[in-house]
Amino acid sequence: MRNVFFIILIFIFYSCASIEKLKISEVKNDTIQKNPFQSAISYFYYSLGYLSELKGDIDKAIEYYNVSAKYSYSPGNVYKELAFIYSDINDIESAISIIEKALKEDPDNIDILFLSARIKIQQENYKEAKELLEKLIKIEPTYAEAYFYLGVVYFKLDEFDEAENYFLKNISLESDKAATYYNLGLLYSAKGETEKAIEYFKKTIEKDVLYFRAYISLGNIYENLNEYENAIDVYKDYLKLNPKDIETAALIADLYIKQDKKNEAIELFEKMLKENPDNIKIIFTLGSFFYKLKDYKNAKKYFEIIEKKNIDDNLNKYFLALVYEELSENEKAIGKYKEIIKKSPDFINAYYHLGFLLSQQNKLDEAINLFENSLKENETNVNFYLLLGAAYYDNKQFEKAIEIYNKAKEKFSDNEKILFNLALTYDKIKDYDNAILVFKEVIKLSPKNADAYNYIGYTYAEKGINLDEAQDLILKALEMEKDNGYFIDSLGWIFYKKGMYEKAINELLKAISILKQKGEKEDPVIYEHIGDVYIKLGKNDEALKYFEEALKFECERKDIINEKLKKIKNNLK
Repeated sequence: MRNVFFIILIFIFYSCASIEKLKISEVKNDTIQKNPFQSAISYFYYSLGYLSELKGDIDKAIEYYNVSAKYSYSPGNVYKELAFIYSDINDIESAISIIEKALKEDPDNIDILFLSARIKIQQENYKEAKELLEKLIKIEPTYAEAYFYLGVVYFKLDEFDEAENYFLKNISLESDKAATYYNLGLLYSAKGETEKAIEYFKKTIEKDVLYFRAYISLGNIYENLNEYENAIDVYKDYLKLNPKDIETAALIADLYIKQDKKNEAIELFEKMLKENPDNIKIIFTLGSFFYKLKDYKNAKKYFEIIEKKNIDDNLNKYFLALVYEELSENEKAIGKYKEIIKKSPDFINAYYHLGFLLSQQNKLDEAINLFENSLKENETNVNFYLLLGAAYYDNKQFEKAIEIYNKAKEKFSDNEKILFNLALTYDKIKDYDNAILVFKEVIKLSPKNADAYNYIGYTYAEKGINLDEAQDLILKALEMEKDNGYFIDSLGWIFYKKGMYEKAINELLKAISILKQKGEKEDPVIYEHIGDVYIKLGKNDEALKYFEEALKFECERKDIINEKLKKIKNNLK
């Protein structure tokens, strides 16, 4: 609270007549005539500003403080008051501007130096923040907060030794500051000095028993050490202080799950719910917990409780719709997704799920109609172009999909997903030249898009052209994803096209093996490729086996594979 001695001081220096003569209008110019009583005049306007602020007349207070600053030889503290007012009325830009002005007019004011440094830190301008704080310390070596924030600056700059030094100096000046102990804990954690980190997080809690982040950080360290019981004990300590804190309860529940103690997790949530039966957050967390466990019936029960309370919450509706979908209650799911879209027309995930369910019911035309109307209302949102393009693609309206993606490309030329989907659609209609051109645009935009390299390389292989370039492209893709079975198949197919059949068979068999090991979906095309290579190697029995394996899958090339089988069988007779 500001000291009212300023008000008393004014009346020592001025009679009522003198006060009456001083009008704001007379001092609005920037040039102030200095006089022996200038400091007193500054105090006078400061006191008027303070009284106006107390009355809630903020505009008048700002006006008086500005006049006070003009008369002051050291206006920093007046500007500080102005900055606080601007912050209170949420005019952050003016607050920052006034502090910058104060720094120019009163460059050695330690409070202004400190506030300026804080602003620089928020702006991530650590170099200037450091300079301001170092200047402050030279003026006032016992300014404890300056050491703390210098520690923060050096920590942000990853200069841990310097950060540690300043944090420890801060502790020597103000030993009860929990935040310093916490930052030291973070620092030691970053340096890999786990024991020290634990020590300082515990000290943080000793200094401030409600310092939530210290509990979380300490618990995280124990989790990383696989000391789950210690982590649970830390979180439980905090939960005792805040028994309604659902985030902490969720952390404990996750640790119980890691230890295969599902029942303990459920008991924890149910106990919280029993003590707080109307707490929607707890009910929703219980539903989410069961959803995570894939216990969709129980998840449904809790999400429906919230719905029955007539709480119009889209997140709850969305999870309830997902549960209905998992339980094959598709009509209910569709109803919920439509409710979500009606309330929030830009809830893009609801559209995707709705489109999928309608396609399952052979109602893609209905989905397309909905998506077309949604795009008209959301033409600046790239997701709606992706949505409609995908719907046309799924409905085998490839030309329409290309049209939508090209429209999107005009507006969002640097959107990787639009370009990638456009290229895929060109590939689908066998317009390989355009597909390759667009995939090259993808690579230019995103040089680490391994799939784009693979698509171009495989397309060259299929056409039997640019095989050396194709090989280089696939090898680049494999540099990024060395165990990708589909990329390895592409490499094997290039070797086949080059007539390098032994190399080809090695890569293709490796591709199948990797896909099986990873439990990924196997591709009948790879089995067909292996069959083709075995034919070239004169191993018709092996070729026959792999062609028959390819036919076990859903495959667009069944007629072609059957023809190959027929030829082999005729040769074997």
